[in-house]
Amino acid sequence: MKTTIINPLTALSLAFIAPNLLAQTEQHTQPQHKKTYQLEFILDSFSYSEVMPVIETFGGVIPVARIGRESSYSDEPEAGRQALTHNRAHLRAGWQNWFFQLSARYDYNIEFTPDAAQLFFLDRNERPVDKNDYQLKFSANHVRANGIGLGYRWQYQDLTLTVSANYWDVEHMENGNINGVFHANQQDDSFEVTGDIDYNYFKDALLDRANCEVSDPPVAGCYGRWQTDGHGFNLDMQFSYQISDSWRFDANIYDVYSRFNYQKVGKTIGRLNTQNEQFNPDGSFTINPSFSGEYADGKFSQSVSTQAQLRLSAELLVPVWAEVYAANDTNYPSIGIGQTWFNTRFELGYQAKTEAFMFRAKHDYINFALASETTNFEQAKALVFSLGINYAW
Repeated sequence: MKTTIINPLTALSLAFIAPNLLAQTEQHTQPQHKKTYQLEFILDSFSYSEVMPVIETFGGVIPVARIGRESSYSDEPEAGRQALTHNRAHLRAGWQNWFFQLSARYDYNIEFTPDAAQLFFLDRNERPVDKNDYQLKFSANHVRANGIGLGYRWQYQDLTLTVSANYWDVEHMENGNINGVFHANQQDDSFEVTGDIDYNYFKDALLDRANCEVSDPPVAGCYGRWQTDGHGFNLDMQFSYQISDSWRFDANIYDVYSRFNYQKVGKTIGRLNTQNEQFNPDGSFTINPSFSGEYADGKFSQSVSTQAQLRLSAELLVPVWAEVYAANDTNYPSIGIGQTWFNTRFELGYQAKTEAFMFRAKHDYINFALASETTNFEQAKALVFSLGINYAW
């Protein structure tokens, strides 16, 4: 029995070790020829939601209804929940160390209390409340834009540094906060909703305000017209350092600096104040919040959280690596192993916070990565995808 067990393990170890020793030898013996022209396509996507499938979030900018459907009853509304996505696509054309790129991006970060999502769910599904007070805290930051960029790549011995600057034309934006309380009065079967709202937008997804001119005679719901365009600028950075023959460090940092400016964006500032509303006979309710405040349409500036992916890899008997993806004040660490076959590095890994399993394949001309906690991507709460294709001559 021992012989039967040892031989397969030995064979498996040799299968991992031998190709990598050969790959390391080839890496240090083959001459490197610098190319003059390059064409490259890059797609990076990271999405994670604590309560709902991430694919559903792309159906609406602020998917409160979908959040509500997946939320559970909570006795700790202060704990909060989060949903985020950061997506980039670049088409690059390079000459020597310079490159020009056409780019697109889609980013949002949504933070909310479970009470806020649960109350929305109860409202839309005509269900009764199960407690007297719900803490309503909700914030969202969203940008969708297309742009152009210019970058330069420095290389000195084992150090490579790439910096790119991008100019963005914003197609859609939202940025806002709601902080309030839903209170149910069981004695007279009434409820009230009070709170503060500070909300900037191209399209009002909360109070459904119409974007139309003030007229005489006035038209119901028209309180002034705002603009739906804006422009932005950001800086990205990539960093690689070959520490030794066996150790390497890589960093990919998006939005080292970002700023998006709007001359006249839609803006709602004030208070929600709905009082003495009656529950329906079956205990269900409908929230039609009264608003008191101002539509202060005007200038606004917005930024997006820096996203950083840091990686340390080592060519040991079995290649190993560790990464951390950081965005919106949250870290997502992962670890894994690798193997080289047919001039292609294959990697398997695990991301702790999202419970996602990772697969990656790297070749001189193409690289691909996919991570999720389930093979049913329509129900995935974590979805990481990247694709890179390049050709140089």
